Amino acid sequence: MIKIVIGILLLLSINLSADLYSDGVEAYNNGDKISASRYYLRACKGGSTRGCLKLGILYYAGDGIKVDIIKAKKLFAKACKELSPDACYYLANIYKRGLGGVKRDFKKARTYYRVGCKQRLIKSCKEYNLIRNKREIVGTGNGDHNFSYTYTTEVYGG
Repeated sequence: MIKIVIGILLLLSINLSADLYSDGVEAYNNGDKISASRYYLRACKGGSTRGCLKLGILYYAGDGIKVDIIKAKKLFAKACKELSPDACYYLANIYKRGLGGVKRDFKKARTYYRVGCKQRLIKSCKEYNLIRNKREIVGTGNGDHNFSYTYTTEVYGG
């Protein structure tokens, strides 16, 4: 009997999370990004992987709310554990670039890109292969797009 009650409660919470996520999408599409972030947060707390991903993207990009890479990283990690390929991709980007005070870590980036790749996210596969092959062409960061160099094993850490 207890198992049946728990099962019903779980189904209700899943439906509630889906409704909160949908409400968040609607609020976002109507330009109310603050309300959207609140809906996504509630959906995420209710177990919605998509809610965690969308809220993480808002924090990552500063879309309607203040940029907070640490919060985005936590949300992406939660969604990535549920095998959201986009969340794994964003999480890998944070580690690859060392954003928001997160220490640059190419091994973690490679790991998360691989998870996204296994879920058939093409852009994650491309990034994974770049790191796995230990080379990537990047600019100087000084606006000089004609100059580039290749990361080596030394930079990527093997």
